[in-house]
Amino acid sequence: MNAEKKRVEAYMLAAARKAGVPIPNGEIADEEPDFRFNDEVPGLGIELSEVLRPASSNHGILPVEQESFHKAIITKAQQDYDAYGAKPGHVSVYFTNTRGGKRDKKELALALTEFVKANVEHASPFVSLHRPETPDGFDSVVISADSSRDWWCAEGGGYSLGDIRPQLVARISSKDKLVPTYRANLPTGARVWLLLYTGVTVARSMMIPAGIEKWTFRFRFERVFWYAALEGQFAEIQRAEAATVGL
Repeated sequence: MNAEKKRVEAYMLAAARKAGVPIPNGEIADEEPDFRFNDEVPGLGIELSEVLRPASSNHGILPVEQESFHKAIITKAQQDYDAYGAKPGHVSVYFTNTRGGKRDKKELALALTEFVKANVEHASPFVSLHRPETPDGFDSVVISADSSRDWWCAEGGGYSLGDIRPQLVARISSKDKLVPTYRANLPTGARVWLLLYTGVTVARSMMIPAGIEKWTFRFRFERVFWYAALEGQFAEIQRAEAATVGL
């Protein structure tokens, strides 16, 4: 997990730089902060933090957790289907929004496996089935004769403008508490930046809102940026004045 985390962070750092965030080259992967730039004068360290859609945008369940739950169901269903030896096929699924309710992972995987087994013969070259023909928990299931790919599921959902600020506050404040640690791990006088980022999947992406340049937050980093990977855009987060209520 740590190796994957560092891979994602390195990718986001490079992507943010390409998008225009003034990040120099020559980063060295580290911890607290995540990257250091020893050739910079004064020195520079950059910490990264992912901004996720909050649970408030999905009836109390974190969208990223729901996405992981759905992927586990798809993986289990495909494994069981392949082990059964039925006619090969590719499956694409849209899940029903449970609005905060929870379902049993094994039951859902079994229901999907049995449904595909019962309908794969109709895939010529594909068959698309929707509620109420699909099992409970699945809005639509598409079965195709193409067996060269892993089964796939998509996420739905949205968020409001009011979901964004609390997420920024949470990510900035959690990292701002560690600024003294970052400074202690860097050469004397080094600058410390924070790079927030959002991914490209439905569960992870949020767009940078218009007017964010007027939003202010309290922090001790020299600079804070937010890079949105889906848009390929970034914004610099503004520091609040002492008399301004921000963070």
